[in-house]
Amino acid sequence: MNRDWLAVFEALKSVYADKAYSNMAINEALLHHNGCKESFVRNYAKGVLRDTIKLDYFIDSLASRGIGKIKVRPLIILRMGIYAINSLGSVPEHAAVNESVNLARRVARGSEGFINGVLRSYVRNRDELVIPGDRDDVRYSVNSAIISLLREQYGDEAEDILNAFNEPSKTIIRVNRLRAGRADVIDSLSAMGVEAEASSESPNAIVSSGSGIVSSDLYKAGLISIQSLSSMIAIEALDPKPGSKVLDMCAAPGGKSAYMAELMDNSGSITSCDIHEHRLKLIDKTMERLGIGIVQSMHADGTMHDKSMDDCFDYVLADVPCSGLGVMAGKPEIRFSLDADGMAGLQAVQKAILKNAARYAKAGGRIEYSTCTLNRDENERIVESVLKESEGSLLSIIEMKTLMPYNSKVGFFYCILEKGSL
Repeated sequence: MNRDWLAVFEALKSVYADKAYSNMAINEALLHHNGCKESFVRNYAKGVLRDTIKLDYFIDSLASRGIGKIKVRPLIILRMGIYAINSLGSVPEHAAVNESVNLARRVARGSEGFINGVLRSYVRNRDELVIPGDRDDVRYSVNSAIISLLREQYGDEAEDILNAFNEPSKTIIRVNRLRAGRADVIDSLSAMGVEAEASSESPNAIVSSGSGIVSSDLYKAGLISIQSLSSMIAIEALDPKPGSKVLDMCAAPGGKSAYMAELMDNSGSITSCDIHEHRLKLIDKTMERLGIGIVQSMHADGTMHDKSMDDCFDYVLADVPCSGLGVMAGKPEIRFSLDADGMAGLQAVQKAILKNAARYAKAGGRIEYSTCTLNRDENERIVESVLKESEGSLLSIIEMKTLMPYNSKVGFFYCILEKGSL
């Protein structure tokens, strides 16, 4: 039994059946199957998730009883098998079929013959399986509602956005400037056989296409972190100064708090909050690994007003929960699991957090509202709504920017506001 394939299956089952986040599910599967090829497992699982809608179209076309009658485990194996035939160049077609059947014997006993038949039928007939011209959801493998929203809000640029989500994403490494210089880190990565080059868009970012970075000594020693280039650019735009008092309202697992602390030369104070108390440990572990001493984690709900924090902070970061439409390349489960009602429900939360952020900033202080979505209803329109209300009358926009998912970046929005005085 191929342990790599079993690890991929277990990760996918966690996502499809248990609604787990793909990154966490893959990490858990790799831990459970120690010794697997990390890059293969990660790329394979992400690829199947990315192409789920397209794969299901093929399966539904080939299965005589239709996809709706197929149980979860055989369906996952069929998705894996067709993806392997199409996209795993290192795996011959016959081997992809055999591996799928062997996997079924292990985790979906009784479905081996069915899986063998569907996959062999796909190999014989795939050239005849043409995606209809009106099925853009299949062509892009993205939920129709998401496609409609992007086209409505971005016009012709929506096609570029959708294409970008199907491009392999780069790994962005953030150098911990408290402990290392970028040139030295690049040399160390090169010595490990990892392709790495300095980013032209951030002084502390490295663009990499390597794997095994999180398990490296560089990472364990706190010299580097993994963070999107877009979120780094947003934190650099906020530019918190050494000695400042900072609030991060939705902080776990702590990457943005950590980068603010690094930019502040580990001088001042950062209160890093999260609504999920168990996730505060992630913040604490992050700071311990990086050697950061100015961050204090705190359990708090950003939507609930805490009067004790009014007018207290020089900088407030409100990186709010969002639909994640900017990061579908790295979190491919979003493309088939997100619904319009879920996006609408987030907006009340986002607005409440931004209103509280404005209360917590000092006069002359700065607030950054940010998301990793491209949905303007969660971005510009939330800011506009808060500014129209009485408490927002003291706020002025310093900078507002949408970063598109091109050139090693993810889709991201930020708006920096300054709070005036009465």
